[in-house]
Amino acid sequence: MNEYPHKEPRMDGFLAHHTGERLEELSGIAGRQPYASAGPKISPETLELLETAAQAGKLGRLVAGSRSADLAPLVKAGLLTDKGALTSQGRLVTGPWRESFASLRLSAQHQGQASDFQVWISAEGCLVLAGPSAATMISGSAGDWHQVDFLAADHLYPALAAWVGIAPAWNVASETSVVDGEMVGARVRDRTVAPPVGADAPMVNMWQQPWVLWRLVVEPDRTNAVPATYLNAGSAGHYHLGSDDAGTHLTPVPSSAVYRVLAHQIDALLHS
Repeated sequence: MNEYPHKEPRMDGFLAHHTGERLEELSGIAGRQPYASAGPKISPETLELLETAAQAGKLGRLVAGSRSADLAPLVKAGLLTDKGALTSQGRLVTGPWRESFASLRLSAQHQGQASDFQVWISAEGCLVLAGPSAATMISGSAGDWHQVDFLAADHLYPALAAWVGIAPAWNVASETSVVDGEMVGARVRDRTVAPPVGADAPMVNMWQQPWVLWRLVVEPDRTNAVPATYLNAGSAGHYHLGSDDAGTHLTPVPSSAVYRVLAHQIDALLHS
């Protein structure tokens, strides 16, 4: 009997009301599997020192002596010595800055906040500078910092997905909705903006979720295509955003499909 749960999972209230189906609520999965890194969180000033040391191999004596507070996190992380020279670990981690064959940037917005996940890729691995993740921005605990990490290429896919909050969701909407572009922009900045007049129940439900708008830019980009923009609408799932003279087109996309698109773009970058 131990294989049976002590209680049934919580049901999704909106789906039960809208469709009559008893389906498990999935909205908490992303929060229970957030982006995680063991790397140090560093300020813009400390990041500037790391970039300088990465290019020159060390900091000047005067710089190291006058900016000891900014240097301290890098020393504690084992990237620089207290004299400002790169350690062996520091040379490995910052190597992609000097020897990268490709890079990517995942940028995200949430209610006036902006953050990014930057990656430089070399033969040895991937240097990551991750700002506050989607979950961190939604929680209201974001700040002006980046977290330094060094990943193997095959660990990059799940890290990006976790950072932007790709998670299982029930896509109730089945067709593209067209909404005034200025209204969508206002809603990205302010959650209190009301949904469009006449919106159906799935649209209203999606409109009430926490929104994170994001896009991925890769270099070199051999497709010359405009980077795709996605909206992470929490428990309402992901939407692809497009625009024309009629307005902004919100097209529901299953989370698994969003992940495959992300993985395909990175795979093409790594193996082209």
